[in-house]
Amino acid sequence: MPDTRDDVLQTISQELGQAAPAGLAALDAKALAQLGDALRNARRRQRLQLSAAASSALQHIPLLLRAPVKKILGLR
Repeated sequence: MPDTRDDVLQTISQELGQAAPAGLAALDAKALAQLGDALRNARRRQRLQLSAAASSALQHIPLLLRAPVKKILGLR
């Protein structure tokens, strides 16, 4: 976990893919850390759900076509 408020704000900015909203600077360090953790957890859950959805969608593709479709889509 980052040590300073600036580190936490930088981590949040990285998670968001853009500068953190200016209003976040008003939060205390504990609240910022909780927000950073919540963002990381949400992104992780999102990646897992997208992966599951892609796998489920591939079940509708004929078996012989799955490997080429995976390659085209950049999946494993």
